Amino acid sequence: MRRNLYLCVLFLLCVIPLSAQSLPTVVGVRFGDNYTSCKHVLDQRFNGGKDSYQNSTNKLTYYDVLFADEQFDYVNFEFQAEGNATYLYFISFFRSFNLSSVEYAKQQRDRLYTVFSEKYDFRWSGTGEDGFKYYIFGHSPNNREDGFINIKTSKGKTRGGEMKYWTTLSYGPVNFVNPSDEI
Repeated sequence: MRRNLYLCVLFLLCVIPLSAQSLPTVVGVRFGDNYTSCKHVLDQRFNGGKDSYQNSTNKLTYYDVLFADEQFDYVNFEFQAEGNATYLYFISFFRSFNLSSVEYAKQQRDRLYTVFSEKYDFRWSGTGEDGFKYYIFGHSPNNREDGFINIKTSKGKTRGGEMKYWTTLSYGPVNFVNPSDEI
């Protein structure tokens, strides 16, 4: 009996690191990492190493971000929570454009397509409800049939209510907490 327990623990110690290593990494943080460790890494990358002030306990936001050789207005790193544990599950980069600059928004989307097509499997493209093209790359760690990266242009309001065009680059979601468990 003791031998079986020992083998079970040994097996778990081998499997857990392997599953964690297979999760995607973006800007130095891995999906499934906790809020505190992500904040430390992201403060180094996007806040000059200084401790940033964050408004939410389940979201990290950084402004005026350079990523994939493109400028973004801001990026959100979102976390799922289960008890005291948090898990990075969704990342989204946003760049806004004035209504007179729709071609710039589409050009940024298409430049991102070119960069990402060199690293990730292109899965499919389509046209959103607002008539703009989007691109899907990679495989979701939760379900290989789903895409992982979405690059799109859309039209929407800012928090202040001003209408803009947006280029959005998002990774995920990678669910660690079953949403129906929260009910």
